[in-house]
Amino acid sequence: MTPILLRLHRWLGLVTGVLVLVAALTALGLNHRDQLHRLVRPPVQARDPLRQAMRALAVDPADARRMLLGTADGLYRSGDGGTTWEEVVMAVPAEGVVAIAFDPAVPGRVYVALEAIGVFRSDDHGDIWEEVGLPFQPPEGTHLRALSLGAGGDVLLATTAGLMRLPAAVARSPLPPESGSWTTIGHAIQEQSTGGRTLDGWLYELHDGRIWGTWGVPLTDAVALALIALVVTGYVLYGVRSWRGRRAAARRTVASVTLHPEVTRA
Repeated sequence: MTPILLRLHRWLGLVTGVLVLVAALTALGLNHRDQLHRLVRPPVQARDPLRQAMRALAVDPADARRMLLGTADGLYRSGDGGTTWEEVVMAVPAEGVVAIAFDPAVPGRVYVALEAIGVFRSDDHGDIWEEVGLPFQPPEGTHLRALSLGAGGDVLLATTAGLMRLPAAVARSPLPPESGSWTTIGHAIQEQSTGGRTLDGWLYELHDGRIWGTWGVPLTDAVALALIALVVTGYVLYGVRSWRGRRAAARRTVASVTLHPEVTRA
């Protein structure tokens, strides 16, 4: 019975190790999906925004030939009605574009909202960008979902924490808006059963470590790397031990034949 249990334990360990590797590698992939996406993305997609997953598109009301297009990986500009595109250079990576809005009352002014970075404004059709102050830090957890300009010039910003408004008097000032200029219109609806998160969102954040806050991702990375090292070294030790066992068995066979040659003759 003992050899059977040992063999079963060995195979269960091998299969479990594969599952642990899958879980650890997927956790690392979720934590660094942007870098992974850029790594595996075909080169043609980096040049042509129309081949990427588009998130936002806006046309300059003063000139229909000017367009801005946002994707998950960048912001692009066209001056010929969309025939050709060039990537817009910003002080931060223009990743996760969720909204683009031109101000029809201020020629050249355009807003861009980046999901996990913040809101940026340009007064020269996208050549130079300045950050719009927000009452929160998107990298710390509250993300942007949409941005729109009201008829009176107010800027409306939808976030995971609720809906906020920037008055037209502040928005249309030549000076960049400050964080205290925003007013909250409505708060996000909280799910009572899961503390404000849906079950799927809670499980997803638990898997990639974001449920623990800003330090959760590096902690999850460290745990995942430790599990990968544990499984890989376990496989190496198992392979070395098996190889040594087969080698020792072969030596015993050779020694038995050498000491008892009559066995082979029989």
